[in-house]
Amino acid sequence: MIGPQTPHPNLASALEQVSFEGPIVTITAGWQDSEGEVEELQNDIGRPVQDLGLYHLAETVCAREPQLLELKRERQYKLKALQKLYRIRLEATLSAARTLLNSDGDAELLRLEQRAAITQVRALDRHHLKRIAAIHEDFATRRSQMELPFATSKRNEIWQRVQDAGLILVAGGHVAVLLNRIRLFRLEPLLADKPIIAWSAGAMVLGERIVLFHDNAPQGRRNAEVLDSGLGIVPKLVPLPHAKTRLDWSIPTRMALFARRFAPSRCCTLDFGSLIRTENGIITAAKDSSVMKRTGGKKRLVAK
Repeated sequence: MIGPQTPHPNLASALEQVSFEGPIVTITAGWQDSEGEVEELQNDIGRPVQDLGLYHLAETVCAREPQLLELKRERQYKLKALQKLYRIRLEATLSAARTLLNSDGDAELLRLEQRAAITQVRALDRHHLKRIAAIHEDFATRRSQMELPFATSKRNEIWQRVQDAGLILVAGGHVAVLLNRIRLFRLEPLLADKPIIAWSAGAMVLGERIVLFHDNAPQGRRNAEVLDSGLGIVPKLVPLPHAKTRLDWSIPTRMALFARRFAPSRCCTLDFGSLIRTENGIITAAKDSSVMKRTGGKKRLVAK
């Protein structure tokens, strides 16, 4: 996993650390209408790439298979509605936890109540992920009962291209769209067996949970929220792209709550120049990345 690539790319140096044979295949579905515009990327690494075109292919498939389109729309409606309900509950539970973390008083009494409040936030996140998983399971079950010859044909073509690839590059963009397209073509098990370099939203989808965060958004500070389960290819890490601009490190209790909420997973920053290399779930190299500490500070991420 590497940091954002614009305007300071480090993809070429990351590529030198990966051993592979075969073509380089890109997933740029998160770019949506700009999908496949990989000329600058090719110039950066000095090698040709083949884009899977998942975003536009999904549009074509859904146009040819209207029953799949309708099922997909139903799922998206449910997911968006559920996310709104989750935010209502999240606001209250996070507010209580922050208030307790900022309170003065009997240290022993406070410590237990603070721990209980954080436990409630963690329980809400787990509940939300279970509800999301149920929606995805219902979608998968109903989809398996449909006759979708065109979709199946295109899925098989994509599977073959991924199987033939030596390396997969997963770009950023809209994280929900990127995850949706990867799941639509059921690429999760294939990607898990491939060398991958991913950045920004691409790095986020590799984790076990996708966490949205922005303390400095134009519309004001936002609560960090769980969007969905990720692909789980990189376990026990929560990738935080653009952390330098999106996290307010001047409020230690806010950062402490963030770190404790997602523990035992480690919340790791991915800024310009960052690189985290993992093999079989173990970090084998790390550069310019920090781990959020339970105290609200940060420390340099190091390889084991």
